[in-house]
Amino acid sequence: MKRDKALMGEILKQLASFGTIYGDVEKIQTALPGHVAPEIILHHLRLLHDRGLAAVDMHNFWRVTDQGYDALERGDSFAGQGMPPSDNRGIDN
Repeated sequence: MKRDKALMGEILKQLASFGTIYGDVEKIQTALPGHVAPEIILHHLRLLHDRGLAAVDMHNFWRVTDQGYDALERGDSFAGQGMPPSDNRGIDN
């Protein structure tokens, strides 16, 4: 499956729009324009997680991380970002 950076940006924006209510794949899917298959959304959520821009809890609810909000504020979510420290990349408890 190919990475779609535009979709990653849209997913991150949707997660941010949920505020303090975290989103699952189904909620994200209904918020995105057009029809995007759940497995494609999940794949891109995992890519966002790899970059430290999104986190997931043990119930599979996703949220934007502080680093993700910084990326959204810069308007450039995906260019030139290093990996965050490994202690920031786990599952939320």
